[in-house]
Amino acid sequence: DVPCHFVSALIAGFCTTVLSSPVDVVKTRFVNSPPGQYASVPNCAMTMVTKEGPSAFFKGFVPSFLRLGSWNVIMFVCFEQLKRELMKSRQTMDCAT
Repeated sequence: DVPCHFVSALIAGFCTTVLSSPVDVVKTRFVNSPPGQYASVPNCAMTMVTKEGPSAFFKGFVPSFLRLGSWNVIMFVCFEQLKRELMKSRQTMDCAT
Protein backbone atom coordinates (compact mmCIF):
# COMPACT_ATOMS: atom_id res chain seq x y z
CA ASP A 1 0.00 0.00 0.00
CA VAL A 2 0.98 3.66 -0.20
CA PRO A 3 2.54 4.07 3.29
CA CYS A 4 4.82 1.09 2.68
CA HIS A 5 5.89 2.44 -0.71
CA PHE A 6 6.42 5.91 0.81
CA VAL A 7 8.68 4.61 3.60
CA SER A 8 10.54 2.30 1.21
CA ALA A 9 11.18 5.19 -1.17
CA LEU A 10 12.51 7.37 1.66
CA ILE A 11 14.84 4.59 2.78
CA ALA A 12 16.02 4.10 -0.81
CA GLY A 13 16.66 7.85 -1.12
CA PHE A 14 18.61 7.86 2.15
CA CYS A 15 20.77 4.90 1.11
CA THR A 16 21.41 6.47 -2.28
CA THR A 17 22.45 9.74 -0.65
CA VAL A 18 24.78 8.00 1.82
CA LEU A 19 26.48 6.07 -0.96
CA SER A 20 26.71 8.84 -3.55
CA SER A 21 27.41 11.89 -1.37
CA PRO A 22 31.15 11.28 -0.78
CA VAL A 23 31.87 10.75 -4.47
CA ASP A 24 29.76 13.75 -5.45
CA VAL A 25 31.45 16.05 -2.92
CA VAL A 26 34.95 15.03 -4.05
CA LYS A 27 34.00 15.42 -7.71
CA THR A 28 32.48 18.84 -7.12
CA ARG A 29 35.49 20.08 -5.16
CA PHE A 30 37.95 18.76 -7.73
CA VAL A 31 36.09 20.26 -10.69
CA ASN A 32 35.55 23.65 -9.02
CA SER A 33 39.10 23.98 -7.65
CA PRO A 34 41.59 26.32 -9.27
CA PRO A 35 44.12 24.60 -11.54
CA GLY A 36 46.95 23.02 -9.58
CA GLN A 37 45.21 22.94 -6.19
CA TYR A 38 44.84 19.16 -6.32
CA ALA A 39 47.11 16.81 -8.22
CA SER A 40 44.37 14.22 -8.75
CA VAL A 41 40.96 13.11 -7.50
CA PRO A 42 42.47 10.79 -4.85
CA ASN A 43 44.70 13.69 -3.75
CA CYS A 44 41.58 15.84 -3.36
CA ALA A 45 39.92 13.14 -1.22
CA MET A 46 43.02 12.70 0.95
CA THR A 47 43.33 16.45 1.44
CA MET A 48 39.70 16.60 2.53
CA VAL A 49 40.21 13.82 5.07
CA THR A 50 43.40 15.25 6.52
CA LYS A 51 42.24 18.88 6.72
CA GLU A 52 38.53 18.51 7.50
CA GLY A 53 37.97 14.94 8.63
CA PRO A 54 35.57 12.29 7.30
CA SER A 55 32.51 14.49 7.84
CA ALA A 56 33.67 16.66 4.92
CA PHE A 57 32.45 13.94 2.54
CA PHE A 58 28.88 14.54 3.69
CA LYS A 59 28.63 18.31 3.31
CA GLY A 60 25.35 19.14 1.64
CA PHE A 61 23.81 15.86 2.78
CA VAL A 62 20.42 17.30 3.73
CA PRO A 63 19.75 19.11 0.42
CA SER A 64 20.93 16.06 -1.49
CA PHE A 65 18.66 13.79 0.56
CA LEU A 66 15.70 16.12 0.08
CA ARG A 67 16.27 16.03 -3.67
CA LEU A 68 16.78 12.27 -3.98
CA GLY A 69 14.25 11.34 -1.30
CA SER A 70 11.45 13.39 -2.81
CA TRP A 71 12.24 12.13 -6.30
CA ASN A 72 12.18 8.51 -5.08
CA VAL A 73 8.90 9.01 -3.25
CA ILE A 74 7.20 10.52 -6.29
CA MET A 75 8.63 7.97 -8.71
CA PHE A 76 8.10 4.81 -6.65
CA VAL A 77 4.66 5.67 -5.28
CA CYS A 78 3.39 6.67 -8.74
CA PHE A 79 4.98 3.61 -10.34
CA GLU A 80 3.46 1.20 -7.83
CA GLN A 81 0.02 2.80 -8.07
CA LEU A 82 0.10 2.70 -11.87
CA LYS A 83 1.28 -0.91 -11.77
CA ARG A 84 -1.55 -1.81 -9.38
CA GLU A 85 -4.16 -0.19 -11.64
CA LEU A 86 -2.76 -1.90 -14.74
CA MET A 87 -2.88 -5.27 -13.00
CA LYS A 88 -6.51 -4.65 -12.01
CA SER A 89 -7.44 -3.70 -15.58
CA ARG A 90 -5.74 -6.81 -16.95
CA GLN A 91 -7.66 -9.02 -14.53
CA THR A 92 -10.90 -7.31 -15.55
CA MET A 93 -10.13 -7.83 -19.24
CA ASP A 94 -9.18 -11.49 -18.66
CA CYS A 95 -12.46 -12.13 -16.86
CA ALA A 96 -14.46 -10.47 -19.64
CA THR A 97 -12.98 -12.68 -22.39
